Amino acid sequence: METINCGVYTVKQLLTEYSTREIAALVKAGNLVRIIRGWYAGPEADPDVVRALKHGGRLGCLSGCAKYGLWVPHQTNTHVILPENVPLPAARFVEFHRCIATQHAPVFGLEDCLYQAMRHHDAETGLIVLESALQAGCIGYAQAKHLATRVQKKKMATYRFLNRGAQSGSETRVRLFFQRRGVSVRTQHRTAPGWVDLLVGNSWIVECDGREFHDNPRAFETDRERDLSNATAGYLTTRLSYRQIWHDWERTTQRLSNILQKRRHRIAPRA
Repeated sequence: METINCGVYTVKQLLTEYSTREIAALVKAGNLVRIIRGWYAGPEADPDVVRALKHGGRLGCLSGCAKYGLWVPHQTNTHVILPENVPLPAARFVEFHRCIATQHAPVFGLEDCLYQAMRHHDAETGLIVLESALQAGCIGYAQAKHLATRVQKKKMATYRFLNRGAQSGSETRVRLFFQRRGVSVRTQHRTAPGWVDLLVGNSWIVECDGREFHDNPRAFETDRERDLSNATAGYLTTRLSYRQIWHDWERTTQRLSNILQKRRHRIAPRA
């Protein structure tokens, strides 16, 4: 299991390198800061991990998934996992979740973080991080399927759409929109000019922006050249921005539904 260097240390860890007097000197010099009893932060300490420890918990759920490098929908809160015997603190910008299992490390393991996200959040969010872990090679397909069997029954219908090829959470969200409506969707489909994110039905290409900011003019031109070539072959192309997918989703889905009603996607492209 991958471990994360968080810049926080237990007293036991510090005593393998320093004497008690040296630790006190490091604290006095400001090179170590006491977080809570038994835990210290170095200059490079991760602020989310420190915040979790201060509240008597450990970092996990979506915040933990992000630390492992997974694609996670934008979060304003730090997700902290508390043992059942720890009182619920009052804190701003922190989302607390309960966990029966005890955890010594400052950040839960990846599989635990995935399960927490799948359990404590909606099925779409859980599927996003699960597919991100699968695509990144952090877990195998069998492991992902097993995790999906552990969620609440009401969420299981969504996890049947688990896909190995999702390149971003944006792609997962848009693909799921179509799948929940019984519309055929192929991921990472190849047309003559190159690969596309989603092929809806027979001829509707949907490209999904997985990042909020871009600065690559060459990629922009390449995309437009591909769009023109696909249009010549009879494909309809829709490009959805990060903002449309994550900050204006209700309006975006209304427009996508309107396009679906025209059934243009059922027309086969020219050979």
